[in-house]
Amino acid sequence: MIRTKHRLIQISRLVRVALLATVSLSAGSLLAAESSINIDTDINTQAMHLGVASCANSVCHGRAAPVERGNIMQNEYRTWAKYDHHSRAYSILKNSDSKRIADNMGIADASKEPACLACHADTTPAKLQGEKFQISDGIGCEVCHGGAENWIDSHYGANTSADSDAAARHQINLKNGLAPTEDPAFTAKLCQSCHLGNTNQLADHEMMAAGHPRLRFELDTWLNLMPPHHRDDADYQQRGKSIPALDRWLAGRMQAAQDSLALLEKHSMPQGLFPELAVFDCHSCHRPMDTHVQRSLDDKKLLPAGSIRINDNALRTLATVVAVREKSLGKDLSTAIRQLNQSTVISNKELQASSRQLMSLLKRAEQTMAQSPLSKSEQQAITTALLKQGASGDVRDYADAEQLFLGLQVLAANQNDSSNTAQYYDAIFTVLNDEKSYNPNRFKAAAQKTLKAAMEK
Repeated sequence: MIRTKHRLIQISRLVRVALLATVSLSAGSLLAAESSINIDTDINTQAMHLGVASCANSVCHGRAAPVERGNIMQNEYRTWAKYDHHSRAYSILKNSDSKRIADNMGIADASKEPACLACHADTTPAKLQGEKFQISDGIGCEVCHGGAENWIDSHYGANTSADSDAAARHQINLKNGLAPTEDPAFTAKLCQSCHLGNTNQLADHEMMAAGHPRLRFELDTWLNLMPPHHRDDADYQQRGKSIPALDRWLAGRMQAAQDSLALLEKHSMPQGLFPELAVFDCHSCHRPMDTHVQRSLDDKKLLPAGSIRINDNALRTLATVVAVREKSLGKDLSTAIRQLNQSTVISNKELQASSRQLMSLLKRAEQTMAQSPLSKSEQQAITTALLKQGASGDVRDYADAEQLFLGLQVLAANQNDSSNTAQYYDAIFTVLNDEKSYNPNRFKAAAQKTLKAAMEK
């Protein structure tokens, strides 16, 4: 179910800065630049990238306005070029913000730096660049859909015998190398390779210190806020490409949990005096020097004051969700997450062991959640559990609160919650209006009021 216009406007206010930051500034990687999607996916990395212009013909995807009928809108190129920030990902590397960040890092030109190009351009090797390929196109069609060399003909329909069957035609395209973006797990892994990072690429702490904003991402919300270049109609659903919002949210949180854990395993060993701080919770250090800070009981039990916490909001969300379906597994996850956090003040060896144990539990959780879609009763139970988490005061900082709110919004929209609870969600959102002035006690109070309203309806 698509969110109401009010909800999208509200959420867009929260994430507008994040979208601009993660797409329009000098985001990138100091770790790898051989491919802008350097991850273990179904994308054929050996296929020729023909270039955005190969899709822009007016009889394909380059019309000025969408067609009224047909299984595609045919204005996808124009939508991307005019409204989608991904089309400007490369050109932004030449603006004053990117120049400032590059200068702070000792980089001569961000638009030529592999660390920046990794997430701001299609960096497929020169031998696989077609005649119409241009790096200035930024994040174009083939970055997400795969090199078109082997699937463009069947995609167009000229060389397929399944013209009358959209689903069969799509399977031919997939066989020929079209990326399976209808799979929420694939989409999560693809998008988060840049918007969160993985073991091959990461916007690291040096980049953050040079002026890069904090990375923040939630798959379903970000995809809802992107300008749509498809029509979710009967044909789209017949091809199996329509992804329910809850599936995208859950897949995104699952992949974020696994990616953040893998990043922690790889970068926890100190390079010099410190480990890679980008894999930890930014707000552990970046908060006002408040002498009146009041730690929650859970926080005090977790780690000594002054400890740098792991960025574990995706892990904690998953533990809450899984516990609704399988209580014992959810409890095991929560215990393992605590052990992981506590291992950071013991030794790197202990952290690595805790991380491996938790990854094993995540794989079990993934199988458990894949057994069936979330039922209405499970959705309601998850909503209540998340609100209880917020109401308990166990939402430690802005990043935790932000992700909890976004999850609640997905659940509320999917349950078509038009009750008085909506006004209380607005109150939670108000607490998140300004990251710099975030107050955990205000968030706790807003969550308590929302929980009470949800229990009474």
